[in-house]
Amino acid sequence: MTPLRIQLSVYAVAFFAGNVFSIVTVIIPLWALELDASPLTIGLLVSSRQVLAVIFSIHAGALLDRFDSRRVIIFLSLVGSALAALYPLLPLVIAAISIQMLAGFAEVGCWIGAQSLVGRLLKGKPVYAGRMTAVARAGGFIGPALAGFAWQIGGSAGGFGFLSVWVLLGSAMALTLPSVPPHLPETDDRKAPELEKASTKFLPKSADYKATLRLLLLPAIALIIAATFLRQVGSGIQSGFYGVWLSEAGITAGMIGLLIGTSSLVSAFSALSIGPLVKRFDEQWLLIVMIFLPVVAIAVTPALSLLSLLFIATALRGIGQGLNLPLMMSIASRSVGQNLQARIVALRISFNRLGSLIFPVLMGLIAEFSGLEASFYIVGAAAVVLLGLLSLWVWRSNRETSG
Repeated sequence: MTPLRIQLSVYAVAFFAGNVFSIVTVIIPLWALELDASPLTIGLLVSSRQVLAVIFSIHAGALLDRFDSRRVIIFLSLVGSALAALYPLLPLVIAAISIQMLAGFAEVGCWIGAQSLVGRLLKGKPVYAGRMTAVARAGGFIGPALAGFAWQIGGSAGGFGFLSVWVLLGSAMALTLPSVPPHLPETDDRKAPELEKASTKFLPKSADYKATLRLLLLPAIALIIAATFLRQVGSGIQSGFYGVWLSEAGITAGMIGLLIGTSSLVSAFSALSIGPLVKRFDEQWLLIVMIFLPVVAIAVTPALSLLSLLFIATALRGIGQGLNLPLMMSIASRSVGQNLQARIVALRISFNRLGSLIFPVLMGLIAEFSGLEASFYIVGAAAVVLLGLLSLWVWRSNRETSG
């Protein structure tokens, strides 16, 4: 059993590092509305946060595998906190997009580090992954709700100031982690940091990308990557246009934050049930169902006219989100060795953020031509079709394996 002190340190880091994006989904759309941005501009503003995250997530994972994860997390948290404080000072969307890209990379690096600790320090066990997810989702309830109220009280300065403090607290929690030295195989990779010049130690390497992308040849990893990409349909809707739709429907910023936070709170409790569930159900099929549920729950938002129905839908989304993350973390971490724990997380998050980059822009384009309400239904229906195809692939793969 992993010592309780180490468990608590990992959970504390996840509490803050795992919810930066949730807070951003509250304040960025509100800020965009202040700038009188069009739906397409809002989609671009939200998606820009994922550009560097998609390109350099694997590099961030390689750094976390190659160096002390604790130090990398602390450094990136400090960078992210400083960038968050700059938003209210930038009136131009172009400048904001540039900050979004840099802040997105810092955020994703910290979250990769936090999730890689499940494999490094918590041995990839589903029960620990579930507990970490539960704590992260609890933070996902508190963070967005407080961010919404901070915005109501202090406007953009209050919202982004809160975000800056939240990220800084994540850095403070990382100080409680034990040193997490690299776990590299007996290859030239292990000697590389010692032989390279200091100026090149932190540069991207094609070998890291090749080694990480080869993991897609593993069937279990291919399933995880497909699932995590489709999972981002719901997250893309939430980060881009969920708050916009609710705001235009007369819902206050504080209530929007509370709705998003409620999803995370329910996720916290559902994640704790992962241990008993994996004993009763096949992990692959459970994962697919728990991707389907949150996508549908948020895609029907425009059809829900009552606040009570919105809370029920966001709770259903929370159930799925609370279970699909620990399933993906656990399956992926058990599929690779210790030397690839951060990189497998980075591979998953690369496709995760690729979905976050594509879907808000796609939804913005659809909204420009078909209206915002129709965009919810069109994007949601497309995701359901793709999940159906993924289910067919899993069924055929399992049948061939058993045969």
